[in-house]
Amino acid sequence: MKHFLIFLAIASLLLPLPHAAQACSIFTVVRDGQVWMGNNEDYILPGVIWFLPGKRGRLGRVNVGFDTDFAQGGMNEKGLSFDGAAVAEVPWEADESKPSPKNLVEEVMNECATVAEVIERFQEKNCRQLANGQIMFADATGDSAVIAWLPGKGLSIQRGNGADQVVTNTRLEESGYRGQRFVRAEQILAQQKGAGLDTVVAVMDGIHQRGPGAFTSYSTAYDLKNKKVYLYQLADYEHVVEFDVLAELAKKPKKYVIADLFDSGTTLEDVKAGEQRLEWDTRVTLDSATLDRYTGVYSPVIAPDVQFTIERAGNELRVINPGQPDAILYAESETVFRLKPDRGQVSFQLDASGGVMGLTLHKQVDLVAKRIQ
Repeated sequence: MKHFLIFLAIASLLLPLPHAAQACSIFTVVRDGQVWMGNNEDYILPGVIWFLPGKRGRLGRVNVGFDTDFAQGGMNEKGLSFDGAAVAEVPWEADESKPSPKNLVEEVMNECATVAEVIERFQEKNCRQLANGQIMFADATGDSAVIAWLPGKGLSIQRGNGADQVVTNTRLEESGYRGQRFVRAEQILAQQKGAGLDTVVAVMDGIHQRGPGAFTSYSTAYDLKNKKVYLYQLADYEHVVEFDVLAELAKKPKKYVIADLFDSGTTLEDVKAGEQRLEWDTRVTLDSATLDRYTGVYSPVIAPDVQFTIERAGNELRVINPGQPDAILYAESETVFRLKPDRGQVSFQLDASGGVMGLTLHKQVDLVAKRIQ
């Protein structure tokens, strides 16, 4: 007989957690007439920032990256910004009826002013980079979108609809799974009632990475309406370098090594001396009555002969399947729990009266179980 915890183990193997060095966190803050994009670039190389004035057929841009002339992120003179996040590679095939530019992201940043224009380009052309990456775009109107690729479907476009939006290293439409950095970013955004740089920095600080294996090399905060960029290095949010993008673009092209812009603050030795940060505290406390309503007997839809029990264990929930090790769930919201250690999330479905109908295990795919007792 299949066991639920074997079912969990198989599901957890479907989506290995991203390697620390490939992590990235991107988000928008759209509030009170302000539009910001924030990004933590988690990698092991020093960053660079460079300014390319506009010329005929190309908008002026500020780019950030790792001194390879490949922009990991940036903003153009119209206030269109982007950044990309690594995701597990999937099969990708070009549509032979569409053109395949060498770098579609470069094209849209050189020529487009709005997210709507970007989406139109991605629908018209192939983008091979989506095989192992997803890209967030945002513009000065507050519009944003995360563009990815899904096998069997093709282009996946998740719009921000004029509200805050977050993306890390799992495809948003692939399943309901959200990593700890994603959840922590949303929690901080919910706690921060204001708009502006302070809110962006609070999120970047709350989800940055550190340690000898991988760390936040640099962080960027883009003010899309006022065309400014605020630059931080090594998750030191006490020291900042500010650029007026339009003023810089009025000068000759210029490239800066980010470390050379800071004469004080956190050093690389400081960052590497600490313990590797691979987990983020997303736990919330629920009262006993809320936890108790999730207790009961459940059966996976794909294996209706299997039954497993959920009971309360203090401030957590315990999944029990005879003959198998117990699994522990801790709350991240009133209805969403994370498996401990992180092997996925479980969300409970409620009816109109608050009764529990079932649950969904989120990993690379969503696996549903009904409550039967």
